[in-house]
Amino acid sequence: MSVSVSTNDLALKLLLAAVPEAAKALSVDSVADQLSQLDLDGQHAEGTNAVAHLLAAKYNSELAGTTDAEQAEVSQWMTMSARHGPVERQTFAQTLNTHLAQRTFLVGNRLSLADLVAFANVHPYMTSLTAQKRFAVNNFSRWFDLIQHSLSADALAKAGIQLVEIDLNAPVQAKKQAPSA
Repeated sequence: MSVSVSTNDLALKLLLAAVPEAAKALSVDSVADQLSQLDLDGQHAEGTNAVAHLLAAKYNSELAGTTDAEQAEVSQWMTMSARHGPVERQTFAQTLNTHLAQRTFLVGNRLSLADLVAFANVHPYMTSLTAQKRFAVNNFSRWFDLIQHSLSADALAKAGIQLVEIDLNAPVQAKKQAPSA
């Protein structure tokens, strides 16, 4: 049983760190310029989402959703979060911001693969935002902060992810000075 994790696959690095039973049971290799791959119990998977689903099925099935509808929604969010580039990340952050207006997690009432994968995929984008831009997508920022603090500091460090300081208070605006007479 082995998993090859692409050097730039933060999502799988985070999942393996967050589900230590998987990391302990598997031979984990880092590979460059390849899709992440998993061979587990006679099954083979390639790509972040496929590998994540197979790992969850084996080591923590609740992460993938407990109903067919939740499982479909988890897959949908994982796929949407995999989009790359600043324009797509901004659009995804705005989509999440709207979706999370009345929710704590992306799917259901608990942490899921969707949250872990989306968090890892948007982490570089979140680090690039100013406090004002983070406040403009406050539901997204609240969710991001919740996910990063739901994981142990050790898991984040193993995945190579730094904590991002999130201030959910409105940014202070500089007061305008009255014109002098």
